[in-house]
Amino acid sequence: MNRISATILTGLVLAFAGPVTGGAADETVATAVYANVGHGYQREKGKDGAFKPEYYALSNGGRIYGTTSDLTVDRVTYPQVAEIAARLLAQQNYHYAQSKEQAKLLLVLQWGSTIAFNRVNSDQAITLAGTAFADLQNALRAAGVEDANAIRGSGDISLNGQPNVDPQEAIARFEAAMIQIFADNRARDQFNEHNARVLGYMDDLADTNDIRRWAGGGDRFNDLLADVEESRYYIVISAYDFPELTKHNKKKLLWQTRVSVRSPGNAFDDSVAAMLKSASKYFGQDSGRLVRGEESKGTVELGDLKFLGEAKEAIETPTKEKK
Repeated sequence: MNRISATILTGLVLAFAGPVTGGAADETVATAVYANVGHGYQREKGKDGAFKPEYYALSNGGRIYGTTSDLTVDRVTYPQVAEIAARLLAQQNYHYAQSKEQAKLLLVLQWGSTIAFNRVNSDQAITLAGTAFADLQNALRAAGVEDANAIRGSGDISLNGQPNVDPQEAIARFEAAMIQIFADNRARDQFNEHNARVLGYMDDLADTNDIRRWAGGGDRFNDLLADVEESRYYIVISAYDFPELTKHNKKKLLWQTRVSVRSPGNAFDDSVAAMLKSASKYFGQDSGRLVRGEESKGTVELGDLKFLGEAKEAIETPTKEKK
């Protein structure tokens, strides 16, 4: 996003009402949370051992580029997500600022759904490659050779009574099919990398992509890859240094928490409260790894929202993060 509209004095100010309550024990959803901190950010604790309060402005960051939505995503509005997030943030001693000067953080909320990799074309290419390889094997046998290089470029090959088998054509079809497979695999890797970054799976995929995959180390890599390759609902909460943004127009990312659930079998509007509740345990902290668990879906009583103002201008932010 090139423009971030802060919802504190310079944006939409909300009055929050209503609790987030737990639901039945069996109404749970499997969540995956990844959180990290940067730029030396560290929460301070008071004498009582609790985190000292910090104050934030709030912004709607929209969907992340390369992701999508569905009806269950579209049914959820920004004020609803903001209200749930604000109550959970308050439990971690993050509080909605009452003035622009009081705000030290700008929290940007983004949510949507990743796009599942379409394997139809890839599967078709593999099928064509299998057929082309079988034809090539028949051509080699008909020519009485074992190596395709022995007939490559030869214009006069005896086919041992099988004139309908063209070895040159078989070689060309097989090579074309393999090139298509390589291209599809590259596209698949790029697709997976994008989704992994959105969902916070990159570090865990890299950590498990080693000899353990082949030496009885478990199926964690394959499980993570399966997650990345299917559609998942996500919420990302990014905390920027608010004074740096407003005074120097610099995006300084202090902490970020990502949470996701499977799209198949779930609905975003039914899972959003559980997702944010699961993520809230790691607001402003480093999870160290991808944390997978079960979270109660709960119920949300939104109450009446009061709109206290609207920003006239959005805050301009650079497209590139400065570290």
